[in-house]
Amino acid sequence: MQNQQTILMTPPKVELAELKNLFFQLSTKTCNLKCKHCYIEKNPYKTEQDFIPLDKIKQALIYVKNKNLNSIYLTGGEPLMHPDFNQILRLCLKVSNTTVLSNGVMINDKKARFLRKIDDESQFETIYRISLDSTNELENDELRGRGSYRKALSAIMSLIKYEFNPIISVVNYKNKPKEEIFDEFQRYFMKKGIELENINLKIIPFYNKNCEQNQIENIDNINVKNLDCYSSRVITQNGVYSCPMLAQDYRARLGSSLDDCSKTSYLDCEACCVCIKSGLKAQVNDWM
Repeated sequence: MQNQQTILMTPPKVELAELKNLFFQLSTKTCNLKCKHCYIEKNPYKTEQDFIPLDKIKQALIYVKNKNLNSIYLTGGEPLMHPDFNQILRLCLKVSNTTVLSNGVMINDKKARFLRKIDDESQFETIYRISLDSTNELENDELRGRGSYRKALSAIMSLIKYEFNPIISVVNYKNKPKEEIFDEFQRYFMKKGIELENINLKIIPFYNKNCEQNQIENIDNINVKNLDCYSSRVITQNGVYSCPMLAQDYRARLGSSLDDCSKTSYLDCEACCVCIKSGLKAQVNDWM
């Protein structure tokens, strides 16, 4: 019997062209929902708190103050659970437009009114992206937990009331055609008197951590300009990472801070194939 040899391919590398988008992962596992399709590994029986220190955020903002960022992104976990969230948001809005990626559980009428006040105090804009995976309450709550549908919908309506233009993030768990999902949400919100435009709906491919087909093929045809690691970095409590999906994956860690991190990242993680195959960026389509 002939011995089979394993062929090891050198993973493609991506050089940071220019830092245009900065993510702050305010927490990793701290969240008020336990979504079945979340890409972050969490103990379903344990509540954890792992907030990024405020000083680390201040340090990064000083570094990028004159970098001409396109946007800052606050993500998690659930970013609004960070005890210093209001202060962090104000600090970020002094530097760039800021997008908050939230499940909406903590955004009610009173909170939305307060967030409007913070936004009005800044020369930059706050954008809220709320996770809602289905217009069917039972289907959504099956994935995200009981009550998540109504809380997310309440958050969306409260944000609209205070003149925000929220974006709805939909994880395409059942791999439906994008046009079908958009039509579904457009009809649903039209009944509520809200005209949903393309910019208001971000459809995200489902990343199955257990899928054996998470392999990168045709590496010579990869357009790295379509990837987050080409123009973005993620700040976490444990250092700097190349991509929001890969925060906490040791293979994607680039350094301890922005001023000493590597500009080179490698596409050697299973999650990389999702971005490559779909040709999308997290800052455009969101990962929640």
